[in-house]
Amino acid sequence: MIAKYFTSSVASEIAYSFWISITVIGVTTIADPIDYNAITWPEVNVKSVHLNVHHFLAQAPKGKGTVISMSTETLDDIYPDFSFYIPSKLAQTKFMDSFHAEQSGIRTFSVLPGLVATDVPRKQYLDFALDDPKRYMTMEHNIFKPHWSRFLGPSSPDPHTYTYQPTNDPIFKSPYGPFPPTPSDLNIHSLCFPPNKPLPADYPLIINASTSEVLTLHDFHLRACALSRVFQHDGPNPLALSASPESGASDGGEILGLFSRNHIQYPMVAHACFRAGLVFGGISPASTAFELWWVLRKMQITSVMCHETLLPVLYKALALGKGEHDSLPLKLRLDREKIFVLSDDKSLDTVSGHGTIESLVRLGTTLPEPRGKLRGGDRLAYLFQSSGTSGLPKAMMITHSNGYHSGMQTLITAVQTARYMGTEPLPPTTTLGVIPMYHSYGMILWILRVNLTRNTTILLPKWNVEAALRSVQDYKITHLPLVPPLVRQLALSPLTQKYDLSSVVAAASGAAYLPPDVAVDLARKLPQGAAAPVPSGYGLSEAASIASPAAPGIFGLEPAGPPMIGYLLPGIEARVVDPESLLDVPRNAKGELWVRGKVVTPGYFKDEAATKEILVHGGWLRTGDLVQRDDCDRVLYLDRFKEMIKVKGLQVAATEVEDTLLQHPEHLVSDACVAGVESGRGDGEVGVRAWVVLKDGGRALGEEGVKRKLREWVEGRLSRYKWLTGGIEVVDLIPRTPSGKMLRREMRDRYHERLKRSGKANL
Repeated sequence: MIAKYFTSSVASEIAYSFWISITVIGVTTIADPIDYNAITWPEVNVKSVHLNVHHFLAQAPKGKGTVISMSTETLDDIYPDFSFYIPSKLAQTKFMDSFHAEQSGIRTFSVLPGLVATDVPRKQYLDFALDDPKRYMTMEHNIFKPHWSRFLGPSSPDPHTYTYQPTNDPIFKSPYGPFPPTPSDLNIHSLCFPPNKPLPADYPLIINASTSEVLTLHDFHLRACALSRVFQHDGPNPLALSASPESGASDGGEILGLFSRNHIQYPMVAHACFRAGLVFGGISPASTAFELWWVLRKMQITSVMCHETLLPVLYKALALGKGEHDSLPLKLRLDREKIFVLSDDKSLDTVSGHGTIESLVRLGTTLPEPRGKLRGGDRLAYLFQSSGTSGLPKAMMITHSNGYHSGMQTLITAVQTARYMGTEPLPPTTTLGVIPMYHSYGMILWILRVNLTRNTTILLPKWNVEAALRSVQDYKITHLPLVPPLVRQLALSPLTQKYDLSSVVAAASGAAYLPPDVAVDLARKLPQGAAAPVPSGYGLSEAASIASPAAPGIFGLEPAGPPMIGYLLPGIEARVVDPESLLDVPRNAKGELWVRGKVVTPGYFKDEAATKEILVHGGWLRTGDLVQRDDCDRVLYLDRFKEMIKVKGLQVAATEVEDTLLQHPEHLVSDACVAGVESGRGDGEVGVRAWVVLKDGGRALGEEGVKRKLREWVEGRLSRYKWLTGGIEVVDLIPRTPSGKMLRREMRDRYHERLKRSGKANL
């Protein structure tokens, strides 16, 4: 279990205001019920302009006010014809003096309590502005239900009137409040595609940047429904699938493995599984045959969807046998007759003797739609590999409830922040699709939020710096969800300056720690400039989203810039505990972060012992991360507890020393890794050692010159016990996992092996 850093909802969802044209229908001032049909509407000429609709959205205080009815010029699927109520205080401003509309434009005019409902041609336009629109953004008197209101509940705090008050209670909560109520048995697919609700107007959902293939929202839904009918175990069941386990305690059951690189059809297959009640497990496409063999056993995979290019790896894994001769009690269960292929050629029915997903989709169009409501809630939805940096991976269980609350969490944060800032909540976006779909970060981005916002993903099946930059330019990409290695590459690459990135309104990093200087380096190359460094938040594989920076001022919160990881996200409770005594520690003291909430996993699949190590009484998840909670309830991340370096009884956070090295004013190094190493004297003493990758300036200075300057820099900024007494070593590369987590243990073990052979420490 390893901490990960993920997208800041503030930057990635509401970093900008979205403007649309509106049509003015009618205006009048009301105090008591009146006969609207008796109103005489004087003619007025007004010109076409743009207006931020959410300057108006949200409802006026009780009392006199002005009713304005209007309809959208664009985005009819999100904003149909609607009316809403504006405070009379606004009507007294200079912007409202000439509010009129022409009577001839109105076809129907009916009266509802406090508002006008209309059906009109789009003829007249209005020029309008507000000095401080944030004051009028409130949900207290809601007469119009916008598309984002599903993410707010009755107890959701008002971002303008509510002030978060930290308490002395050891358990602290999110300033955003709890999740809105949801049905106890809600299915993830039903959250994304509510039953009996028509789909919005069609648009490109995913575009493969390499092939230009397009999957629209409507095609996605049709294909997911068709494939789910094939996967339905209690229907015609052409694949002879059994029922999936409902929990980790269930014996047997069908589990489909998804073994593929990012593919335009991957999210569709996942939603077909949700819809059919078929549990699936996401598997890293970078797995070796041995790693795949282990994961197939840990997840108890019985059938598999494999990308055609990965079939050789799958065959090698199967050749390793069922595992009868090792200590793992879980044996291989995969049925070789249930191997299905995800092919890039949609015309193929079979590949290497295996049926293709396309053939199954075509079959599904001929099958009847099953009756009955989709079930979800606390039932098992999917498994994925926990992202450990050592040892073999575990199978993490995620329920439908875990999944849809994870999908909603950053959207709640985004909506509340947008309301506070007076910008459009959840506007249409175009996102670069490079985060692996099998990873928890990718699951949230590409699978759990389908149709919750209007987003087009520009998919890059394989990472390439220039291809990514070209896609940003060609597709006018607005959002860049990244991992630290990609942030670093974009920040350092000269190609970043050669492409038009003016469409980008937000970039954010996830999955691993992002050094602040790297965030600033990339921000300087993006349109928002150095004033907005690429943000990061905090979460775990076991609880995808935990904390994130908040917009300064919302709920009266103080800013939470680096090195803070921010405030707790919606629905999260936390405490800071001494990892040895298991007692709560006071504010500003170091301790292990414990969290609980609806996003927390029920545990590891078929691994009760490992589950007991992370889940304790009361539903608390032990994160294994050392943090501090300050007087404002902001969380400061220090390091993995097990990776803290003990120097003469004092704790050194490796990330603090790494950040210090990267912040050298002469920018000598591009990457750094710090770990505790033995002195080589046999006295048990540990020293802090650094491995660094040089930038051009560092290479020009020479290794010895760089080491001298880095030592001087560290010794001028950090306490003596944090100095680099274990030495500095220049390397070509710092090893990392695919998601960007640094393999400190590998660097430390290599050094100790050299030390053992030579008997001499290399400082």
